[in-house]
Amino acid sequence: MSYLAATAATIALSGKVEPADILALRRAIYADGVVNRVEAEALFDIERTRTAHNPEWSQLFVEALTDYTLNQELPVGYLTSSTADWVAEQVKRRKTPSTDADLELVTNIIEQAREVPASFSAFALGLAKQEVLYGDGPDAKGRMHVSGRVTEADVITLQRILWGAGSEGLLAVSRDEAEALFAIADATAGAANDPKFDDLFAKAIGNYLLGATGHKVPPRDVSLSWETDAPHKTDIVSILNHVFGKGGIFTPLKQEEIFDFSTLKQDIEKEHKKLNAARDEDIALAEIMTPEKAGWLRDHVGKNGVMTGPERALVRFIEREASALDGSLKDLLSKVA
Repeated sequence: MSYLAATAATIALSGKVEPADILALRRAIYADGVVNRVEAEALFDIERTRTAHNPEWSQLFVEALTDYTLNQELPVGYLTSSTADWVAEQVKRRKTPSTDADLELVTNIIEQAREVPASFSAFALGLAKQEVLYGDGPDAKGRMHVSGRVTEADVITLQRILWGAGSEGLLAVSRDEAEALFAIADATAGAANDPKFDDLFAKAIGNYLLGATGHKVPPRDVSLSWETDAPHKTDIVSILNHVFGKGGIFTPLKQEEIFDFSTLKQDIEKEHKKLNAARDEDIALAEIMTPEKAGWLRDHVGKNGVMTGPERALVRFIEREASALDGSLKDLLSKVA
């Protein structure tokens, strides 16, 4: 039996991860500087049997598994669909995922990644919903969660998931994520939710309906091609090779071989203007509440016969931020007037 397996079996008997265990586990996992699949699965095995809160364990669990999921295959920093599915399967093997380890891990992966599948963010929000409804006790940072309502600690978790891979501070909410947020709002209708939840809900779903803007992370396949393709010689490198040759002997360039850097600057500026114009056009189109968007909104607001606080905040946000409103929203708008 390996050391990791033996440690997992010992912890399973007591439900506690002792300080000596954490130190030994860290040394064993990082002995070769790489976290492998066997070690990653052993960490999940330990987590499923642990019952006592231990912030040092949470730190090791999250650190090592984030390292495994994001840094063990090219391109570094991207969560692949297969790895995302593996993480979700591991977490779901536990009847009630833990706040201080399972939820913290999923949230941290989204926060640290350059890009994650939209379904993984929705999965994380599903875990957050479970935490809102049934979770009690501290998270990895010691913030307290109370079942049945959205606490300040829950709002912080939701913010981390929603901002996610947008490390530049930009919000980009998918339909799956918007649906998950509505599920949380519906499940806690009438509860004493933290006031900041209304604002977060309105801005996040308003972002989905009116369009995310700003820098977009290159898709994984594009980034992968940058990291794996054979390097191409640039004009500068070609010039240096021509001037000095393999033997380092200086050879003057002919006039027609001199690279004109002024044209490069012009090309870059031209491309920037082109990208900015396309972005402005996308923003203008996204800010219109089309009949399709309006229909989706009407289907989700007031499903229980009552417009909740978060939903009122959302309708006000749409009324304020949309450049054009579909006429079918007249009834909804009248309810928040």
